Amino acid sequence: MRVAKLRPSLLACLLIAACIVLALGACSNDHNDHSAVIPSSTLTSSVAAGDLNGDGRPDLISANILIAGPPPHPGQVSVLLQSPSSSGVFGSAIDLNIGSDPQKVSIGDLNGDTFIDLVAANDTSASISILFQKSFSPGSFLTAQNFGVGAHPTGVAIGDLNGDGHLDIAVADSGLSILFQNPSAPGTFLSPIRSLGVNCSSVGIGDLNGDGRPDLVATGPDAGNVSILLQSPVGSGNFLSPQTVAAGFQPIDVAIADLNADGLLDLAIANLGTPDNPATASLSVLLNNSVSPGRFLAATNYATGARSQSVAVGDLNGDRNVDVVVANAGSLGNTGSVSVLFQNPGRSGTFLTAVNRPGTSQPLGVALADLNGDGFSDIALADDGVRILFQIPGQPGNFQSPILVGR
Repeated sequence: MRVAKLRPSLLACLLIAACIVLALGACSNDHNDHSAVIPSSTLTSSVAAGDLNGDGRPDLISANILIAGPPPHPGQVSVLLQSPSSSGVFGSAIDLNIGSDPQKVSIGDLNGDTFIDLVAANDTSASISILFQKSFSPGSFLTAQNFGVGAHPTGVAIGDLNGDGHLDIAVADSGLSILFQNPSAPGTFLSPIRSLGVNCSSVGIGDLNGDGRPDLVATGPDAGNVSILLQSPVGSGNFLSPQTVAAGFQPIDVAIADLNADGLLDLAIANLGTPDNPATASLSVLLNNSVSPGRFLAATNYATGARSQSVAVGDLNGDRNVDVVVANAGSLGNTGSVSVLFQNPGRSGTFLTAVNRPGTSQPLGVALADLNGDGFSDIALADDGVRILFQIPGQPGNFQSPILVGR
């Protein structure tokens, strides 16, 4: 059975809802009354940050699953615009309908109008939803356009994959789908959609071997490995057969960055852990091989919180080294956490023991951005809504308690 990115957490929600229904039935005076329904709830599955309305302040976007029964569940993306007059203050969420059970939201200017657009991967509708900005009303969006892709899409990445100057879309699904943009009609995509035949839960885009062409990285929790798909030097937008590298147990999400400052992109992988032991979740760091760029050294694994789901990278303490943050859903019935791993200042590309902070419910997504203009990156979590951990003033790398925004 395929392991979808958020399926363990979604299953937990449904089990809890079922227990509530059973309790309601047990408490009913009329034992023939079957009118009890599952209470509705919202599962926030992903979060992203970017300046949506061009005011120079990063805004927030989340993907949400509306649960009121068995799947499929309606999906929404929520747009949270930062106040133009109060740094770090966000307006009420603007909710926009998309496909069912969205697992990931990504951002990028897909039609070249200089405004950021949204793309969400919708698990149970086997689709992606694209929401273009209204150019005449920055920060607001047109109705979603839905495109069918492979089964169980759980990740999406945006980048120019064929060097034509237009952003394309890579979708982590049952086959790793690629949607190339139509260069003669910006914002539209060519058919048929190309499948690269890699069953995966997340995908990242970056030039891994320094040849100037973007490559692909895909995590495969079923296979328990990470696939590296280098772009072919012949033609544009063609990819070689995947190389596979080992990570931790059930690698589920990837972030790409130069982690050791050698000029080559490295990989940070969030590992879900084994099905029977949430404590086996981890972060895998795979450094690019400087002798043979595009190939990777053996993974170094770092313990995280239970059921790691999402990973993000950035300099959190102002030392100019890239740090890593992992969102952990937690084991069934227990609150999740967020793991902060600072880079070891004495050994480039290695990391100190994780600092684990409790979540509010079950953190499922994470993004990093300077959300209040103080020059330091803050942490945005998809955790029972969108919650921000602002840095404590004067204490780089230390964070305040999470604050719920947009609701």
